[in-house]
Amino acid sequence: MKARVNRQPRPWHPAVLSAFVASALLTTGQTATVPAFELPRWQTGEPARLEDFAGQVLVLDFFAYWCAPCEPASKEIEKGVQQFYATRRGNPHGVPVRVLSVNIESDFPERTAAFVQKTGMSFVANDFSGALLKQLGGEGIPFLAIVDGTRSQSGAPRFELVYRHAGFEGLRRIRQVIDGLGADAVTPKAANSMSPESPDLDEQGRGAPWTHGIGADSELVRASDILLSDSRFSHRLEKGGTELELAFAYASFDIEYQPFTPVDFFGFSEDLHEDRFTGQASLRQRLAQTFTLLAAGGLYDGYSDYRRVWISNRYRQKYDHPDFPRVPGYETPDPKGYNLSIGTRYEYLPTTGFAELKLGYARDQTAPGYEDGLDTNGQFVLLKGRERLDTRSLALSLENVLTKRLRALNEFGVSDTTGRKPRFTYQGSLNLALAERCVLRGYGGLSREAPQFDGHFFGLIAEYEVTPNFLLSLTGRYYRDSGEIENSLPVTSAAPPLRSWEVGAGLRYNWSRASLKLQAGPVWTDYKPQPGIAEEFTFLYKDRNWVLVQLAFSVQL
Repeated sequence: MKARVNRQPRPWHPAVLSAFVASALLTTGQTATVPAFELPRWQTGEPARLEDFAGQVLVLDFFAYWCAPCEPASKEIEKGVQQFYATRRGNPHGVPVRVLSVNIESDFPERTAAFVQKTGMSFVANDFSGALLKQLGGEGIPFLAIVDGTRSQSGAPRFELVYRHAGFEGLRRIRQVIDGLGADAVTPKAANSMSPESPDLDEQGRGAPWTHGIGADSELVRASDILLSDSRFSHRLEKGGTELELAFAYASFDIEYQPFTPVDFFGFSEDLHEDRFTGQASLRQRLAQTFTLLAAGGLYDGYSDYRRVWISNRYRQKYDHPDFPRVPGYETPDPKGYNLSIGTRYEYLPTTGFAELKLGYARDQTAPGYEDGLDTNGQFVLLKGRERLDTRSLALSLENVLTKRLRALNEFGVSDTTGRKPRFTYQGSLNLALAERCVLRGYGGLSREAPQFDGHFFGLIAEYEVTPNFLLSLTGRYYRDSGEIENSLPVTSAAPPLRSWEVGAGLRYNWSRASLKLQAGPVWTDYKPQPGIAEEFTFLYKDRNWVLVQLAFSVQL
């Protein structure tokens, strides 16, 4: 294996501090001289020299195909800087602006080619040794540098480093630096760039055009007596520091309902079908160098899961039987609800450390449960469970790039639902790149709620890259809990203790702007019913062998 530049600095690496200091010095007006360089052009090998950019503003964008944050940053730089200033014939002072994308990875050139195609890079050179990256003070990527060559003259080169930063601060900050260069060297070209035929300042402010992404995924779960489907369609829009996603989902529940006749004397078998429709919107808006606003909201109409369909049908047969008058107090359920959330994402270490904090609220109009009862006069009444549930939640997630091969994610949460105690949750994952073609992802979590709910799970995903476009994966997952909590009625419909196992195999194929994923495998469930408790729901909570099939497709327009 060839020696490589350190792909991502560890969070405690001293270079992180030096990058902050260097960035602060450069952004407060102090500059540094850029050493002369000569880099071979990607694929052609022709030289790209610093002296070639005399009289121009040069933006250096250091990247590698394996760098996750590099792809969105390079896309924005190409459209919002290279194309933006090319159509305007330079910055407001008529100074030409050029982006030089610098690749630091020598292995797997076909992956670099796919990266270049995805991002639309137009001028790419190689810095396999990382010499230029180190000379400019860069350690982690993405790393951006802006070089002012407006004062260079023939025989008297003068190139000044006016900006450098590990991580992408956004187009507004980059353009602010570029637009301030060359004010003392206005040329006739500058006058032409501000002529009536050229885009005005308002048009310049609009920046790069919107990019679009379309996604569709579907999940099918089948057991001997239950068929579930869930499909989602999304449209993603990106421009500068703004990301907006609109999604619509449709789910169906088909159930062969069976009553437990020893305790349900008047129940009868029937086929059930229910639909659920969901709409969701989410927004990510970069507010500053290290802060991003997160907001989301959505609504749904229909049952939340197949268990609620089953339970509601049990109450319907009992209190609205076709052969008997409807019991006074019973109401036909109309489940629906909405959710809202707001939060922020903070990059506390450049390109290596991220924190997200979210506040959420959800209101659910559920299909309530019922139970026979007596009033104070000894007369029969129908007791109705809670129909409206309000849930407030707080979630904190921390993501860190620990080494160039190891990434960790930790998520903590607490939720408070009407009539219940707060539920505390944790889940975490570790992504480990064992080799260039093999990645392991281990994950797990736990939940706890008073008075007696405890649940935990863990799993493993192994992914192997057969070719740069074709990947195979194997998955395994185990889950166990102590039984759900339902305390709104004397007789509970809550699920008893559960254990489940899941395994699967999948494949994914990537094109330059699209990907297709297919995964399938069995799921086994093992309930532990408590004698004499919720016997009328015996067939709902019986052990089942499921088959899970997932299909997903996405395309970048």
